[in-house]
This record gives sequence, structure tokens and C-alpha cells, in this order.
Amino acid sequence: MFIDNISKAVSQKMLDASVISIEDKDVYYYGLQLIVSTIIKGMGLMLIALLFDKVIEAIVFIAAFGILRINAGGFHLDTYFKCFVVTSASMMLCIWIGSITPLPLVPYIIACTLAITALIVVRHAPVDNPNRPLSSAEHKKFRIRSIYTIMIIAIIIITVYCLKAEFYSYVCIASLAVMFEGITLLPRS
Repeated sequence: MFIDNISKAVSQKMLDASVISIEDKDVYYYGLQLIVSTIIKGMGLMLIALLFDKVIEAIVFIAAFGILRINAGGFHLDTYFKCFVVTSASMMLCIWIGSITPLPLVPYIIACTLAITALIVVRHAPVDNPNRPLSSAEHKKFRIRSIYTIMIIAIIIITVYCLKAEFYSYVCIASLAVMFEGITLLPRS
């Protein structure tokens, strides 16, 4: 509700100031919803991370999850609050697992999570947003981008692990984060 009110007010002010046309108002309203919700969610996630002294871990989670999410899409909950709660809980779960995983298990977690995510991405990405369905050209473009994105993320995670084994908890968190995003691509039924 709060996010909708801000987005409506700003898009109306833009219309009143002749910055946008009436035909574009809905597009700007939707874009503003995304921007405002992303800012609020990001601030909330960082506040939680600060409270638990896990800021770097949260940044790793948000970066890995977010980069794949931008390209692959995924399941959307029906309210911003539910989305925030599930994302926060997932972030903290990934951070907790990444923090307690013993070093000898990390390569197996990385291999399994990246393989599972790659398979899901190849099979299901991208997933449309009900508020903005993809055209067939956009679907093809985001499918290719999703596959490249998971490949690049996998290369980065594996390279960092091989070069800096002391970063094992961070790469574990990143691999769990992309798997969590991959799970949101699975069909709901």
C-alpha cells in the first residue's frame, strides 16, 4: 500500500508537470513501484544484516540472487511484505548455512547448487512477471541472458573458491543464493 501510494503520487506529479504523457503513466507507475520496492527491500535487508553483523554476507547474497533474478525473473508473491519476509528469511538461511558449513563440504555444496540452478535455468528461465508479460523476442533475449548469467556466476564462484579458499563461506552463500533464485523459476502447480 505504501509503495503503491508513493508510486501513484510520483507518477501523477510527473503527469501534472507534463514530464510524461497520459499514455505512459501506467508504465512509469509500474517502474516506480519496482524502484521504490527495491530501495525499501534493500534497506530492510541491509538493516537485518547490520543487526546480525553480516553485511558482507548480505551483499554477497543480494548480488548473486539479484543478478540472476534480473535476467531470469521468478515467482512473485502477492504482497511486497510477503516478498520481503521470504527474501529476508532466505538470505539469513543462506548466510547461516554458508557460515557453518565446514570447508571440506564447500566444493560439494558449490557443485550441487550450481548444477541444480543451471538445470533449472536452462529448463525454465525466464519466468514472466504477471504485471509485465514478456513478448516472444524479450523471452528469447532473457533466456539467453539467464543462461549466460548463471554460467558467469558459476565461473566467478568457482574461480574465487580456487584462488581464495579462505572466502569459502562467501562462495557458499553465493551458490546458495543463486539456487534460491533458481527455485523461484520452478512452475507452481
